[in-house]
Amino acid sequence: MGKKWLILDCNYLCHRAKYATPDFSYGGSPTGVIYGFLRFLPMLQEELISERLVFCWDSRTNKRYNLLPEYKAHRRAHKDEMTAEEIRFEKMFRAQMRLLRQKYLPLIGFSNVFVQKGMESDDLIASICKNSLGEDDYAVIVSSDHDLYQLLCPEVSMYDPIKRELFTWKDFRKQYHISPRHFAKVKALAGCTTDNVPGIQGVGEITACKYLRGVLSTTSKIYAKIEDEKHEVMKRNRKLVQLPLKGTKVFPLRPDNLTEKGWQKVVEMLGMSSLKDRMPFAITRPPKIKGRTISG
Repeated sequence: MGKKWLILDCNYLCHRAKYATPDFSYGGSPTGVIYGFLRFLPMLQEELISERLVFCWDSRTNKRYNLLPEYKAHRRAHKDEMTAEEIRFEKMFRAQMRLLRQKYLPLIGFSNVFVQKGMESDDLIASICKNSLGEDDYAVIVSSDHDLYQLLCPEVSMYDPIKRELFTWKDFRKQYHISPRHFAKVKALAGCTTDNVPGIQGVGEITACKYLRGVLSTTSKIYAKIEDEKHEVMKRNRKLVQLPLKGTKVFPLRPDNLTEKGWQKVVEMLGMSSLKDRMPFAITRPPKIKGRTISG
């Protein structure tokens, strides 16, 4: 029987914790993001019944800016308009993520903590799903980023930690009526307002799906517009939305070296006594299966 890997979109999960416990601090340093992140790990393992965690992080630099200067430009513009207090808060947030990735997760004993210069966590997640899983392995991506839908298959599902719902390739086909492997084409045609990637005007995901399925009326104006613009738009957008981005490395998955001593040391260093008895599965016990087991 293969292994089940939980692949975490770490920047997304840290953003969830960013505003949940903003006033947490210890020794004069903010710790709310770190606390929220560490508290979530055993909860996630119990929910999805797996001890194997993979941590994927965004790089501070992004190669997509070279492909499309407007990529996520609205986010960068927002940073230019931030107040001094907002800038301070953002710096503390970034510092906590850096400490998690570089210090605390390795100190606990997690081996699969990945970042690559110029790449987003989505790229790393895609590379792992496509290149790193063993035969009969199964992966659950922990994120709510719909761009990752293109990775869904019988061996890969997604878990939304807000809805606490599993989304499978069968769920995707039922909702979109296309194969997940075609979702990058949908995103290329429709664009992505979140990332400031322009698509064909008037074309959303539903229309793009209908076009790809061959059920969009060939006499409609929008069909003619897609036919007229698709080659140029696809040429520009496909390399932005297809995962992983060209140049993403392969990340071999290794066994963790988790120890109770490592966990206790981290929670004591951070003054997080409430987490003392909330250690990840592999440290304390084999996972206890309860309820519905998520399988491949």
